[in-house]
Amino acid sequence: MQTFSKILTIGLGVSIMILAGTFFLQERMPGPIHQEEEFEEEEGLMAKIAGRYEQEFLMTRDPKINRVPTERLMAAKAVADQKRILKSAESFPVYWEERGPNNVGGRTRGLIFDANDPTQKTVWAAGVSGGLWRTTNIDASPPNWTRVNDLFENLAITTLAQDPGNPNILYFGTGEGYWNFDAVAGLGIWQSTDGGVTWNVLGFTLGNGNFSWVNKIVVAANGDIYAATSTGGVQFSNDSGTSFTTVLANGIGGANTNRADDLEIAANGDIYAGMRNDGIYKLTNGVPGWVASTNNLPTSGFGRIEITSAPGNAQTIYAAFADTTSANNGGCMGVFQSTNGGTNWTAKTVPGAIGTQCWYDFIMAVDPNDAARVWLGGVRLFVSGDEGSNWTQANVDHSDQHAIVYRPGNSNEMLLGNDGGVERTLAGSAAVPAFSPKNDGYNVTQFYAISMNPVSGSNEIIGGTQDNATPVFSSSGLGSTTCVLCCCDGGWAHIDQDDPTIQIASTQDGSFNLSTGGSGGAFNNIVPGSPDVRFFITPSSYDSGNDVFYFSDDVDNFGRVTDIGGTNTLTFEPVAAFGNGRVSAFAVSPNTADRVFMGIENGTLFQIDNANMNGAITVTNLNAPAVGFMSSVTVAAGDDQHLLITYSNYGVQSIWETTNGGTNWRSVEGNLPDMPVRWAMFHPFDPEQVLVATELGVWTSADITVVSPDWQPTNGFGLANVRVDMLVYRSSDHTIAAATHGRGVFTTDYFGMLANCQPNLNLSGIIAPGIYTAEDVLTTDGTVQGATAVILQAGEMVVLEPDFTAERGSDFWALILPCAPPGSFAPDEEQYFLKMPDESGMEAKTIEDKKDKTPEGKLRCYPNPAQTFATVEFELTEATNMRIVVMNARGQLVDVLADGNFTEGTLKFPWNTNALESGLYFVQAQMATKAVTEKVFVVK
Repeated sequence: MQTFSKILTIGLGVSIMILAGTFFLQERMPGPIHQEEEFEEEEGLMAKIAGRYEQEFLMTRDPKINRVPTERLMAAKAVADQKRILKSAESFPVYWEERGPNNVGGRTRGLIFDANDPTQKTVWAAGVSGGLWRTTNIDASPPNWTRVNDLFENLAITTLAQDPGNPNILYFGTGEGYWNFDAVAGLGIWQSTDGGVTWNVLGFTLGNGNFSWVNKIVVAANGDIYAATSTGGVQFSNDSGTSFTTVLANGIGGANTNRADDLEIAANGDIYAGMRNDGIYKLTNGVPGWVASTNNLPTSGFGRIEITSAPGNAQTIYAAFADTTSANNGGCMGVFQSTNGGTNWTAKTVPGAIGTQCWYDFIMAVDPNDAARVWLGGVRLFVSGDEGSNWTQANVDHSDQHAIVYRPGNSNEMLLGNDGGVERTLAGSAAVPAFSPKNDGYNVTQFYAISMNPVSGSNEIIGGTQDNATPVFSSSGLGSTTCVLCCCDGGWAHIDQDDPTIQIASTQDGSFNLSTGGSGGAFNNIVPGSPDVRFFITPSSYDSGNDVFYFSDDVDNFGRVTDIGGTNTLTFEPVAAFGNGRVSAFAVSPNTADRVFMGIENGTLFQIDNANMNGAITVTNLNAPAVGFMSSVTVAAGDDQHLLITYSNYGVQSIWETTNGGTNWRSVEGNLPDMPVRWAMFHPFDPEQVLVATELGVWTSADITVVSPDWQPTNGFGLANVRVDMLVYRSSDHTIAAATHGRGVFTTDYFGMLANCQPNLNLSGIIAPGIYTAEDVLTTDGTVQGATAVILQAGEMVVLEPDFTAERGSDFWALILPCAPPGSFAPDEEQYFLKMPDESGMEAKTIEDKKDKTPEGKLRCYPNPAQTFATVEFELTEATNMRIVVMNARGQLVDVLADGNFTEGTLKFPWNTNALESGLYFVQAQMATKAVTEKVFVVK
C-alpha cells in the first residue's frame, strides 16, 4: 500500500496530518504487595546478581565491542523526534491508551520536596525506568501525579537535586548503577532552569561513559554540582554543568575506586563521599582536597556505603557499610556514627532483619530536628531513637527501600521511595511509624510479559513485573490491579485462548504456577524454580489448542507440561542441536499442530515438530543468521514458511524475515535506529507490515518487502519513550497490548476500529483523547484541549466546522485515509477531500486531492530544516507554465519564488528564510494539471 502525507500546523504544537497524496492548501486552510508476604522471597538474592546481570548484558551488548552502548539511544531518540515531526504516510496512526496500574508504583530512587512551593506540598518523584513525575499536592487523596515528559531521551532517572541558592534550577541523573538485573543504563544529567517546566541534557554528560550510571547528585550552597557515578567516581562542576571534572576516583583525590555510591552535604557545607570497596572521604568546606575518614571504620570486606548527616547538627554523621564477605554477602556489615564531623567513628548495632540486598536497597536519613533519630532502609525499614543503639522496624507497604525524605523541618511527615513506588507517613516521630502508599496515578511499573483474556472487550490482562509480582487488570481505561502471585519478581504469564480460566504465572528463576479458576483462583506450582540453571526471567509459551506449556530450561534442553489442567505432566526434552544454548524465544505455530519454533540465546532457530511428545520430537535447523541474542519469533497466520525473528543486541541487524521456511533470510531492519528490539508482530491484517517493541517504544513499518523498509515510531500518541518488552494481539477484537518496562501496560484498539468503521461520524463538545474513524465523512465542531492528542480519520472527508477549536499545545491530526484494512484498496484510484472553515466563519472551498501516477516533476528543498537561506530544486520533465509559492502552516501565501514558463530540466530557486518565524512551511510547485508540495521547517 502506498500513500502520501502532509502536515498542517494549527497554532503552537498543533498538527493536522492529511494522508492521501499531493495536495493544494487554499489560503484558509488494589491491592499492593504487602511486605511480609514478599520479604520471605527477597532474602539471599546477592548470590544470583551475576546471573541476573548476565542475562540483560547478553541480550543487549554489542558483540563487536562486548559492552552495552546505551549512548546510541541519543541518536535513536533524535531520529524518532524527526520522524514524529516529519510524519510519514508509511506510519500507522496508532493511539495508545495507558492502562496502568494506577495504584501500584515501581522502583523509585529520586524523591524531593520542591523548594519553590511555600506550602511544601509539591513533590518530584522519578522511576528508575519510568521517568519524571510531579504532584502539586502530596496531601491530596489521590495526589494526582502527572508525568513531566514521556519523550525524554532516557527515562532511567535515579536521583533528583535542587539548587539551594536558586530553586528554579533542578537536576536529575540517569542510570541505575547497582548492577541489578533489570537496571536501565543512563545517558547523563538533565537540568531545568525554570523550576522544572523544561529540561535539557547537559551536553558534557551526554554519551559520556562517566555518566552512564549516576547514583547521586548534590548541589552546594554556591551552586556547585557534585555527582556520584559508578564508572567515573565523583564528578564536579562549578559552571552550572557546562563541564565536569573528576575530583575523586581511582588515583584521583586519594581514592582507589571509580565507584562512588553516595554523596552527602552537611549543614556546614562539608561533603562526604561513599566510595564502594574503598571507604569514606571528606571535603571540608573551604578547604581544598579530599581526606579519607578511616578511624574505626572497616578497611575491607565491604561494598556499597550509605551516608547521612543530621540537618540540625553538622558534626553528626552516620554511615552504613554493605557486607561482601561470604558469611554475610549482601547484608549490612556495620552502622557507624561520628559526632565530630568524621574525625572519629563509633560502631552501632545493626538491625537483624535488614536483609541481604544492601548492594541494591540501602538508604539512611536523620530527623531534621533530632540528630539521635536515624533511619536505615534495606529490604525492610528501621528507625532508631538513640543514635543507632536500638532499632524498631517500621510498618511499610512494600519492600526494598531506596529513598527517605523528610518534609523540610518537619519530624513527622516523611516520604519513602521503594520498589513499590512512593509511601508517606504523618507520624515519623512515633514509636512504630506506619507508612502507606501515595501511588495513585504514578505508573512506573516495570513489566516483563503480559497475556490478554481472549474474549472480545475483556479487560483482563495479567503480567509479570519487576518486584511487583504478577498483577491482573480487570477494569477499562487507566485502572488499578490486584496481584495473583503476591510475591517476588513476576515473569512470563499466559491465559489459555480457548479456556481463559486456565492461567499460568511465574516468578524469577522459572517457577511456574497454574490456576484453573482464572485470575481469582488459587495458583499452584507446576514447575519448581531452578536458579542455577534457567534465565532469571524465564521465557515460556503456551499451546492453547493442545493444553501444553513450554518453558526454557538448561542448555540443550527445554521443558514442557502436558495436559494442563488435568494431569499436569512435567517432562524435559534434550536437544543437542541447541549448541550449548538455552531457549530464549518461543512461538507456537498457529497453523500446524504440535509445532513450536524455538530461538536460542546463541541466535539459532529450530522448528520442533511433535513438540508435545516426550522423546519423539523432530528437530529442524532453520539456519537463522545467528547475529546475537534471539528475543522473539513470530509466525505469519496461515503460513509457517513466513517467519520474523528479532535480536535484542546493539550493533546487529535486529529484524530478519524468511518467506521460505529458513532457506533464505533477509534483514528488514531498514532505517530503524541501532537499539535493542525485543519483540515483533505482524500487522493483524497484512503480513507485509510489522510492529516491533524496542528500547524506545513501538515502531512500525508499512512495507517490509521493499529493499530498505522505512520504520516509524508510534510513541507520542499515548506511548512513552520507554523500553517495551512484549506485544500481544487479541484476534477477537483486534486489540494490541504493549508491556513496557517502566510505564506499565498500554493498549490500542486502532486495528479493531479499522475493521469496524462506521459510515459517518459527528463529534461535538470536548473531544476526548483518542482516535476517531469514519468510512466516509467525519464532521466536528468540538474542541481539542491543550496537552491532549486527537486523531480524526475518514475515508473521504474531514469537515472542521467554524466552531471547531484546537487549543494551543494540543496534538491534532486529520487523516484522509480509508478505514478498510490496509492493502484492501488502490489509493491510485481514490479521490480525497478536506473541508476547513475560513476565518470569517464561512466554509472554505472543498479541495480535491488526487494522486497522479505520472508526476510532472520532483520537488526538494535544502537544507531542511532551514535557518536563513534555502534552495528550492525542481526537476521538470517537460516544458510548462509553473508558479512556485511558499505558504505557512495555515495555508496563507508567504512568498512567490517563481512564476512563468519553464523548459524541462533541473531548476533551482533561491529562498531567503531569514525573516521568517520558526515553524512549518510548504513550498509548492503549481502547474496546470497538478501541484507538488514539499514540507520545510524553519528554525532559528
